[in-house]
Amino acid sequence: MRPLGLVLIALAVLIPVYWFVPIASERDPVALFSQYLGSAALILMGINQFVATRAPGLEIVFGPLDRIYVLHKWLGVIALVAMGLHDIIDAEMSGLRGGALSGIAEDIGEISLYGLMILILASVITFIPYHLWKWSHRIIGVFFFLGAFHFFFIAKPFSNLDPLGLYVSAFCILGIFSYVWMSIVRPMAPRGHRYEVDLVRRVGGLTELVLVPKGRGMRHKPGQFAFLSIDSGGLGEEHPFTLSGAPTDDKVLRFSIKDLGDYTDRLQRMVQPGMDAIVSGPFGHFSMPRGRDPQVWIGAGVGITPFLAFAESLKGRETGPVKLYYCVRERDDIPYAVELERLAEEVDTLELIIVNSAEGIRLTADRIVSDLGGDVANAHVFFCGPVPMRKALKSGLVLKGLKASRFHFEEFEMRTGIGLQALAVWLWDRGIYEVEKRASRKTEPAE
Repeated sequence: MRPLGLVLIALAVLIPVYWFVPIASERDPVALFSQYLGSAALILMGINQFVATRAPGLEIVFGPLDRIYVLHKWLGVIALVAMGLHDIIDAEMSGLRGGALSGIAEDIGEISLYGLMILILASVITFIPYHLWKWSHRIIGVFFFLGAFHFFFIAKPFSNLDPLGLYVSAFCILGIFSYVWMSIVRPMAPRGHRYEVDLVRRVGGLTELVLVPKGRGMRHKPGQFAFLSIDSGGLGEEHPFTLSGAPTDDKVLRFSIKDLGDYTDRLQRMVQPGMDAIVSGPFGHFSMPRGRDPQVWIGAGVGITPFLAFAESLKGRETGPVKLYYCVRERDDIPYAVELERLAEEVDTLELIIVNSAEGIRLTADRIVSDLGGDVANAHVFFCGPVPMRKALKSGLVLKGLKASRFHFEEFEMRTGIGLQALAVWLWDRGIYEVEKRASRKTEPAE
C-alpha cells in the first residue's frame, strides 16, 4: 500500500477540522464533534466507493489492486466506527432550524446507519457464503445514498453552500457517482478484452484455461492478475485470477484455477472450448526486480501460478540465481511439476525445489538461509500462498537479516476478515479457562 494514498485519505478526513474549529466557539463542542464524525464517515465511504471502481490510476496512488482491496476493507471498518460514535454521541444542537425535509432526513439517517452497520459487518465475516457477501456488498451504496440524503437535508450549523458543506457534499457525490457507475453504467458498457476459450484441461487439482484474443488482446507482465468472466453457463460474474502464463506476442492468456468456491466449482464443471470470455486488467505489481541479486520464489499450492509465468519469462533473460520452492501436500501428481522441471533444465539460473508436506517436509526460514549459503541480506523473496505461512517465513527471514522491503507478496485471499473469528475463539477459550479455574477452586480441600 502506497504511503501517498494513505496520506491523501488522512488529509481528506482532517481538512474539515479547519472549518469545524471556528464553529466550536459558538456551538456545543461535543455535539459538533459528533457531527464531524458523521462527516468523516461520509468522506471515508465516498472514497471507499471510488476505490472500488478499479479506475485507471488508482494503483499509482494507492498501490497494487490486491492491497487496494485491503484498504477498501479497513476504510469500511473505520467508517463504521465513526458512524457508531456519531450515533452514540448526541449531535443535537439547540437553535438550529432545518428545512422541510429535516425530520425525514433524521429518520433516513437512522436507516442508513443501521443498514451500513449490518452490511459492513457482514462483509468482513468471512464464513458468509461468497454469493451472499457479493449481494450484500452491492446494496451498500443504497444505504450510502441515504446517508448522503441525511447530510444534505439535516439541520446543521453550516450551510450546504458553505465551504464545509461543499467539501463533504463533494465526497457524497463522488461515492454516489461511483456506485451508479459500478452498478448500472459499467455492466451495460463495453468492458475489458474479448477472448475465446481455446483449451480446457485438468492439471492435478487445477482447471487450466487457455484463451485466444478476439481482437487486440491484453498485454500483461509476469505475476499480474486479471478479472475473468465467461459469457456462457451462468459464469458471467467477474472473478480475479492470476495469469499463469508469460506474456506472448499473440497475447494468448493462461489461467490456472483451483476449485475453492461456488463459482470455481461451476467453472471447472461447465466451461468448454469455444465459449466467449471477457478479461479485464491487468492488475498488480507482483513482478521480478532487475539486476543479478539472488531470488527466492515460494509458491504454496495454487500460489505457484504467478511463478509459472515468472519461470517462463526467464528464457533469454539475464538474472541472478533463482530458487523456486514449490510447497505442496500431494500424494499423487503434483500440478505443473513436469513443466517446471523442464524449465529448470532449460534455464541455468533456475533451481526447482519441491517441498512436499505429505512426505513430512516443511519449508523454514533456516532452510532457505542455508540454501542461500547465508547470503539472505542480498536476496529478493517472492511469496504467494496462505497468510500464516507467509507471516512465519517473513518474520523468520527478517530475523536472519532479510530486509522487510525485499519480501514481496500477493494478498492470497482478497476477501479477509478483521480478526473477529480469532477474537471469538480467544473469548471462548478465556471463558472456558475461567469456568475451569473456578470449578477447581471449589473442589480444592480446605486447609
